Amino acid sequence: MFNRRAFAQFLAAFGVSAAMPAWAQAKTVDVSMAQSPKMRFNPDTVTIKAGDTVKWTNPHNISHTVTFDPSKAAAKENAALPAGVEPFDSGPVEEEGTFSHTFTAKGTYKYVCVYHEAMGMVGTVIVS
Repeated sequence: MFNRRAFAQFLAAFGVSAAMPAWAQAKTVDVSMAQSPKMRFNPDTVTIKAGDTVKWTNPHNISHTVTFDPSKAAAKENAALPAGVEPFDSGPVEEEGTFSHTFTAKGTYKYVCVYHEAMGMVGTVIVS
């Protein structure tokens, strides 16, 4: 094992940059599928950078979906994608299940739980 700071200083002494490549800086943002006091994604809006991943987790015994497909939304304004992005859907996410997606295109993504959209279970991912 090596000390990262010491290694960076060692490389700098020889004029070599120890900067991490951009891909190494990608992160994962967690979203929970909440049921109390109402059905919702928590948080319902996340802002990330292109290359980051969002991971949805269902800690409850009621199935949910993460649906980025306007054709499956009851209200078309609840699901939208940036131009050129194909719709996608988690399918049913059961108790303790997860769904992850890495966002590569910038823009605003709106999504729903197809089972609970009428109860307000909608979300937004903003990718910069």
